[in-house]
This record gives sequence, C-alpha cells and structure tokens, in this order.
Amino acid sequence: MTSKACCTIPPVVSDTDNYQTQGTYTTISSLRTYAVGPTTSKTGVLVIYDIFGMDFPQTLQGCDIIGSSGHLVVMPDLFDGAPMDMANFPPDTPEKQQALQTFFAGLANPGPMVQKIRAEVLPAVKQTYPAVDRWAVIGYCWGGKIVTLLSAGEGFAASAQLHPAMLDPADAAKITIPHFCLSTKDEDAAATEGFRTVLEAVKGVVGEKSLVLRWEGTFHGFMAARANLKDKENLEYYEKGYKKLVHFLKETL
Repeated sequence: MTSKACCTIPPVVSDTDNYQTQGTYTTISSLRTYAVGPTTSKTGVLVIYDIFGMDFPQTLQGCDIIGSSGHLVVMPDLFDGAPMDMANFPPDTPEKQQALQTFFAGLANPGPMVQKIRAEVLPAVKQTYPAVDRWAVIGYCWGGKIVTLLSAGEGFAASAQLHPAMLDPADAAKITIPHFCLSTKDEDAAATEGFRTVLEAVKGVVGEKSLVLRWEGTFHGFMAARANLKDKENLEYYEKGYKKLVHFLKETL
C-alpha cells in the first residue's frame, strides 16, 4: 500500500509574482543550473523545461515541490539563455510562425538535444552529484518529447512527461523504463490512447509501473510556464498533477 506521504506536497504558492525559490543556482556543463533538494540523496530528478525556459516561478516551484519529497532536483538551462520568447505565442502571424519554426529547427531540435544531454549534460550532472545512484528525468511540453526519447536506453530509472508536445505512440514502444505521461484536453486524444496502449503492453516492470492519463479539465502548459496559479481551477490541477508526479517518483525511484 502507498503511504500518505507519497502523495503529499507542500502548500502551493499562488502568488507567483512573489514566489521565493527554495534552491540555488550553479554551473554544470557550462550551463546555468537550478538545483534543489538534498545533495546527499540517493535519488535525483533531471528536469527538462518547456520552450520558454527555466526562469518562470511556476516551473521553479514545481522543482521545489519535487525536491521537498526527498529527491535532488536539477534543471539545467539547455537553451543557454536563449529560450523562445513568450510574445510569439500564440503563433498567429507569419512572423511568429517563422520564429517558432526556426527555433525548433535549431536549439529545440529534439535529436541534437537528446544527443547533447546524453553526451555532455547527464555525465556532468552525475559527476557533480556522485551520491545519487538512481536518476529520473521529467519534462514539460517540448521537454516531454525529449524525455520520451531519453527513456529508450540507459541512464535513467524512470521518466515522466507532463502535457507533452509531439506525443507519438511509436516512441512508447522504445521506452525501457517506467514512464508517466499526463496529457490534457489540448493533446491529441488518439495519440494519448495509442501511447497508453503501446506502453501498457510492454512486458515486465515497465508496463506494470507505467501510467498514462488524460485530464480533460485542464490545458497544455498547466504545470509549467503557462500555468496561472491565481486561477482556482488551474491551481487545483497544478496541485493534483504534482501529487501524481511525486507519487510516481516514490514508486519508481
């Protein structure tokens, strides 16, 4: 049976304008990195943010929530200070659409980013925090696609994607670790169901401990940069989402 502590998170601060972060900043693999949680922990969580970058209190508070459950949490600035400008959303003009296409063809191209994390970032993180012997990786939106690709092969013990972008059932067949996927009304329903069907069919611990959910009552981005925690409904889903994530990490790390 799961203990109550597995699902408990600290009170979420809705006043994001004045949120006081709990972690510190360091440099890992030449990247500015946010770190929170006990450095002596045996379990760690690598966070892959969405395309808007790391400096949003909603995303940072999410890291703090995960860290409060006993894991060391590390979020490197993979875009190295050059994330997508939120002013380009929604991409409702040709100029905004071009900016988005250019970004995904360059810094945010999933293939090269996965290679960078595997070859440079993850080894540097592990070297910096040698006490951690089991790592999970989680990602929001665009970061969810990166996480899915990182879930095929070695390096991590568990993974999670929250309101994922570019959700593809074909990726689920390659996942080799327990995986949590939480989609919303804005993600493709057929892709979510296909992802769930493929993942649950995997034999052994991967299929048994993996979980795919679709929450129709909330929207893409509700746990990261685009979250509006001053909105009661968003706040409730944000809290519920992090409880689910913390529970999953407790069960798999």
